[in-house]
Amino acid sequence: MTLKKRARCAVAIAVPLLLSGATLTVTAPSAGAAPSGADACTHPGWSNKSGAKGTARDATVKIRTGPNKECGVVATVGTARVLFYHCWVKNSAGNKWTHVRIDGLNVNGWVYNKNLDDGGSVHPDNKC
Repeated sequence: MTLKKRARCAVAIAVPLLLSGATLTVTAPSAGAAPSGADACTHPGWSNKSGAKGTARDATVKIRTGPNKECGVVATVGTARVLFYHCWVKNSAGNKWTHVRIDGLNVNGWVYNKNLDDGGSVHPDNKC
């Protein structure tokens, strides 16, 4: 993507957020060394199985590239942003994570269920 297109994309995302007073930070994944073993970042398949939505539990909830705290961060959201739930998985540590999309944006990823106001997507029919 050219620098000019990146700048336009950043403005297209930032302006509505600034006008609404919402908190959102979008970051590019880092190019560091990948962890291995139980801490490795996995990228399970997902599909939209849920019609539910919720919000972050606090002002700095991270949306990650995979369902593990070692995965890169794609965005940080606050309590003012609505998150549409897609489905959930249980990671290698036994923790449930929900795949979400930020309302009004084409930004999606994984959130640890304890960081969601209602515990995230947990219905057995919504398992990824």
